[in-house]
Amino acid sequence: MKIITTIAALTLASTFALSQPAHKAMPVAQAAPGGKTLVVSSAHQAKGQVYYAITERDRQIYVESDAPLEKIKGQSNAVIGYVVSSSHNPGSLVAGEWHLPVNSIKTGIELRDEHLAGSDWLDAGAFPDVIVQIRETKDIKVIKQTASFTQYSVTLVGDLTLHGVTHTINVPNSSVSIMNESAATKKVARGDLMAVRSKFTITLADYGVSHPVIGEKVAKEVEMDVKLFMSTNPPAKQ
Repeated sequence: MKIITTIAALTLASTFALSQPAHKAMPVAQAAPGGKTLVVSSAHQAKGQVYYAITERDRQIYVESDAPLEKIKGQSNAVIGYVVSSSHNPGSLVAGEWHLPVNSIKTGIELRDEHLAGSDWLDAGAFPDVIVQIRETKDIKVIKQTASFTQYSVTLVGDLTLHGVTHTINVPNSSVSIMNESAATKKVARGDLMAVRSKFTITLADYGVSHPVIGEKVAKEVEMDVKLFMSTNPPAKQ
């Protein structure tokens, strides 16, 4: 779609770094009825404007492992969740949570997908979701602005939980883009839209994922390209 292409072209890549050792995660939001989003607490709703992830449409997560003996690519469009944009500064994400179901990651080979979700790897049975919880936004800068569109460069601070291990993370040079509802945006979704874009690297050992083939057939560091589109209208009202 034209509007998605426009937003994606304006967003920026980002880097990823651990800022603290593993620790206990924040309380996790529950899925809303229908499973298309998460329940937004009243405390989060009070912080500003809620944007809901548009799921099961365009690719949201792209994963790549580039090891010496094999290059693996995977993707998912099953991320659910929300973010809250500050009432005082729309480019500041003051709360939010996203869930990526491990079983939704597809690499093009069904048996490999089963292994990825198995107990020797990400163990979807015990840890069904990769979870990101937003704590705050720093280094907010307006990159481009028109009457209906604003793009910000930001540093996102939050918790990433993978394989039952949680680290607080800083993601500099992330991109938050906001577009007011128009005839063009309605082709994507109803409501005002937001795009959050980042590209980062996860070290599997940091999250307790170990296997003899890591370093040979699976890279020690896995790259993730995230492109989430969200709307002020929840999925039930799309």
